Amino acid sequence: MNELKDVNSPILNDINTSQNYNVNDEDNLINPNSTGSQEKILQLTKGYIIWKKILIITSICVPIFAISIGLTTGLNLPILLVLVIPSGLVILGIIGFIICCSGCAFVTVNPNEAYVYQYYGRYLGTVKENGYFYGYPFATKHKISLRSNQYNGEKLKVNDGEGNPVELGIIVVWRIGDTAKAIFDVIKYEDFIHTQSEAAIRFIGCKYPYEPSSPGQISLRGGHEIINKQLKEELERRVKVSGIIIEDARLTEIEYGAEVAKLMLQKQASNATVYAKDAIVKGASNAVINSIKEFEKNGIKLTDEEKAKYITGMMTTLCMSSDVSKIMAN
Repeated sequence: MNELKDVNSPILNDINTSQNYNVNDEDNLINPNSTGSQEKILQLTKGYIIWKKILIITSICVPIFAISIGLTTGLNLPILLVLVIPSGLVILGIIGFIICCSGCAFVTVNPNEAYVYQYYGRYLGTVKENGYFYGYPFATKHKISLRSNQYNGEKLKVNDGEGNPVELGIIVVWRIGDTAKAIFDVIKYEDFIHTQSEAAIRFIGCKYPYEPSSPGQISLRGGHEIINKQLKEELERRVKVSGIIIEDARLTEIEYGAEVAKLMLQKQASNATVYAKDAIVKGASNAVINSIKEFEKNGIKLTDEEKAKYITGMMTTLCMSSDVSKIMAN
């Protein structure tokens, strides 16, 4: 009971941490500062050296065994005990070694490939050097590709910074940087990168609106470089525990959700129409002002009443005869 009352009790600390958890906090379920497993390079013996030794031992034992068989006519027991039996056992041992170890002890490491060795539950190291090697006969080997991989995620429905449903797609280029973390610190690193990519895109999508509501505001549609940079940084933080290196991460598809797409398109069309009409009015005003200035340069003076009638007629003519769609296209 005293342990539960202690403010430094790990049980109470865990309870307080879970109660104060926020999905938007930097310290979320994945601790980016956790070290976990550490990769270490394992040096193995070249395979041709082992085969060379086997060939030398065999070339010595086989003649001795053959000569000993020839000398054992008449059941010469000393020769049988000293030469035949030992040399025969050596040959049998070599044959058994070749049969047992040729498949599980010898390994070929190709370019951009690695083998993680685990011997009776203990991590021995990772072999990254290319070539043909002799390792541990009964060790567990995990083959890992070090090549760049690409994950093209499906579109996810996310509420943007203003609460509007949008659909976002992501493409991630990644590779394994720490083989020990990839094998021992997560269950399946392929599934892990997929899940964390979805979490990162939801996190970024909720921070920004689809379109800017004020000048200079960062939006999903307009701030591509900033959004992609933050998406990459967020994903790097999330997958650090798995030893995965993020080479690139980008949003591929950005569009409104199907349930509000029609309304948002109408809103965009309305804004475009207002913008076009504003451009028409400004253009007509400039045209009228310039024409009045030309009159004055040519010595034609208009009274205030004539100017008002002229401006009214010109503005009506220019605004009514202009095609809004052409202005929008330009």
